[in-house]
This record gives sequence, structure tokens and C-alpha cells, in this order.
Amino acid sequence: MAEMDTPHEMILSFLEQKDPEIRKKYNEYKKEQLDPFPEVSRTSLDKQQNNALFPLLLKAEISLHHASDRRPNAISSEAYNAMGFCFFVQILEDVDIVDPTGKTLSKNMVDLYSEDIVNDFSSFWDVYFEMEVAHKFVLEGLDANPIDESAVSGPGSDVFYRAEDRDFWVECKNKRETTSYGWELERFGREIADSLWLDYDLEDDVGEDSFAVRVSSRDEISEKVIENSSFRERVIQEVAGELAELIKQRNSKAEVEIADAHFEVELIKYYRGRHSVTLSEEQMDAVKKRANLAKVINPYGHLGINPDILDTDGHGTVYAEKAGDNEIEIFSTYAFVLDIPWENPYDSWIFSTIDGVTDQFPDYPDIIIFVKIPPGFVYQMMREKTVNHRDERVSKWERLKEKIIGIYANPDRENRVKAVVLMTDVVMDEVTEEGRNVMLQSAVEAVYNENVADQIPAEFIDLIDGQNQIQEIFSRPGQLSLKDQHL
Repeated sequence: MAEMDTPHEMILSFLEQKDPEIRKKYNEYKKEQLDPFPEVSRTSLDKQQNNALFPLLLKAEISLHHASDRRPNAISSEAYNAMGFCFFVQILEDVDIVDPTGKTLSKNMVDLYSEDIVNDFSSFWDVYFEMEVAHKFVLEGLDANPIDESAVSGPGSDVFYRAEDRDFWVECKNKRETTSYGWELERFGREIADSLWLDYDLEDDVGEDSFAVRVSSRDEISEKVIENSSFRERVIQEVAGELAELIKQRNSKAEVEIADAHFEVELIKYYRGRHSVTLSEEQMDAVKKRANLAKVINPYGHLGINPDILDTDGHGTVYAEKAGDNEIEIFSTYAFVLDIPWENPYDSWIFSTIDGVTDQFPDYPDIIIFVKIPPGFVYQMMREKTVNHRDERVSKWERLKEKIIGIYANPDRENRVKAVVLMTDVVMDEVTEEGRNVMLQSAVEAVYNENVADQIPAEFIDLIDGQNQIQEIFSRPGQLSLKDQHL
């Protein structure tokens, strides 16, 4: 692969070998994203692009462009990820690709990884994790190869690892994105907000005005919303209908009873017309470069909303136009806050993925599983309590490990899973005598099957022991920078 200046260019060069149009597609995406004053589009669900690749490349490009020797802390986690991808490519470049039986194929990394990504951009992080795990084995000199599962009929894993007269399938499960429950909550809120425009013709009533609304409830409805489609549709229609009336009539609050669930809908603030803001020259220049007003000022300030709230409990859209040299006008902007209890069972969600691997490979005798977990989930699982099978209160992190051990204790599994390695990435922000140091650290915690300890290669245990350990990283002095780490 040709030597390029920056990680995003190296990645594009890698992918270009399978899709000559990839750079053109990225530049079109970049142009659209960097438009500081886009055309108004009210709905939000249709904006949720299922594209993990281009956002990473753009954030990495911008971050590394602004970083300098004097500003190393400006480097984002996406830039570190892009650099990591390039390092994985370098380590794996000359490693053979094999089929699930271990037979060497006449393929290379471009055939395996690049093709997967260009065929489905949403698969980028899954491919990234497969490469990350494979490179760890290869970097330590272990006998391991990436697997092309499509080379034979039937199941296949991600990495083929040979040791002590055993052929291990290493399966990589990336749980980097939000849980299904977490996404369902976000989608639920967006469906209610979109219904305002699609079903209640609110656009004609609002015009260029802006508003902020809140939907709240004391009832835990996550299971009913996910499992009962008729209940979900009823909530969306009736709550959106009440919100539409509040906004049209400029009323403040209303209550909605649906089945056994009680909702309160509130018009937090309604702002008529355009809101003028005067920026400094530095701020205007930042808006033009970053095309993200919320990174420069609070564009919801005239609505009494802090953008940080929307990051976790809602969403919003902002539109602005340049009105003068350093003046902009904000219009057609809304903020939607969703404040309801919502169960997010991280431990059960991750466990179900691990548990499913033995069904995925019902006959293979030697399996190792790597699971990538967002650091925010690890952080919360370590602090949230639950009750285990002995009626003891333990952290959800400890409970997850107990449930993994339960897989090993199940005689129907035949001890086929030898180890599960939980893995995460953490941006550590440390202040030392030499100054501030920001770095991306990978950390692991292994749960070994003690029933078959003699079947777990010593070199594999050495590999894991040589990595940063999750317990150590999360207890280390320094600030865990979680803001950009997919909570």
C-alpha cells in the first residue's frame, strides 16, 4: 500500500483498491457535512446514516489537521482509531488469509477486509475489531491468521489460531455501538418528534419559529414499547398529537394516559421568528471550519436548553444563516427532551452475545471469544448493582463474569468455549509532573474456563496478561474521558 500523509488518506487508499469511487464518495459526504448552513429538513430519523466509516474519517481528518506539536491533546479518539487501523494493516499486511479449516487462500487483506467495508460501510467497526484482535496475536508472534468465512460452506470464525496441537476459532464480537434497548429509546423519541411534522402538519404553524419540548413519565415502559408494536404506535400518535396542540396553542403542559402508562408533555419554550447572534471573528471562523454551531456556541440558548442534555436524553436540530460579517440568524430549530425510565441491561445484552456463539458454532470444539465493550458501559456496569443467583448484591460487571462462568458449567456446552476476553478502549487524560498526557489505551479482562485449564495455551495466557487490564485502567488515577466514547 502506498505511503500516504495522514491516516484517513491511508484508509482511503486501502479501500480504493476495491472501490475506485470511495474517495469521491467521501469528498461528497465531507462537503455536505462541512456546510455550515444546510437546507432545512425537519425530520430526524432519515438523517441517521448507517455509515460508520465516513464520520470516522472526517473527524480524524479534522482532528489531525488542527493538532500540532503544541496541541497534542487536540487529537480525538477517532484520530487514534484511524491511526490504529493503519497500524493493524501494517502488522497484518504479509499474513496469509485462511479458510475456516486453516487452509491458506490466494487472497490478501484487501480481498478480505477492504471488500467487507466497501460493501457495507456499517460493518467498519466489526472489521476494525477483527483486525485489532488478529494483530494482537501476530504482533506477539503467535501462529494466527485472519479467516475468510466465505471460502467454505458452513460456519466459520474470524481468526484461526494454532497452539499445542489445537486449532482454535477466535470469534470477535463488537458491541461498540449502543445497545438495542438504547437505540430503541432514541428511535422512539425521534419517531414522536417526526410525527409532529409528518402526521400533524406542524410546519405551516411554526414557520421559522423555534421551540423546545419535553416528554416525561414515571413509568418504565421499555419492554412494552419494544415488544408491543400497537402500544408503541398508540403512544407515538397520542403523545405527538398532544405536543402538536401545545405548540399550536402555545400552552405549557398536558397529560396523556395510555393503557397503564402516564405521560406529561410540556412546551418548555416557544421562540417567535429568527434569533440573531453576533459571533467573534474567531467563532465565525470556527463555524466555517467545523460546520457545527453547537461546538462553538449554545444554539439552543434562546430556548433554555443545554446541548449536553440532548446528548443523552433527546435530540435536536439547528438551522442558521449568515446575516452579516459576524452575525448569524438561528431559525426553524427545535429541541426534544425525552425523560422516561428506560431499562438498559448492559450485562444481559453482552452476555446474550457471548452465549449465542456456542449456538453459532454448534460442533467446533475449541473456541475463544473476544468481546469489545464501550468504556461507558464498563464504567456503568462497575457501579450499578444487581442481584446474582445467590441473592447477593454485586456489580453488573461481576455479574456478567459470573454468567460467563455459568456457560462453562453447563454440561450441554461440552466445555467448547475455553476463554472469553472482555475488551475496551479508554482515552486516559492524565496530568503528571511533565504535563498533561492524553492517550488511547486498550484494556482487557479474561474469564478462563477453569474446567479445561490444561487446554488453554500458556502463550495465550501470556498474551492476555501482557495487555493493560481493565480493573487496573479503571482504577488508575486520572480522568476517564468518556464524552466521545459511545455511552
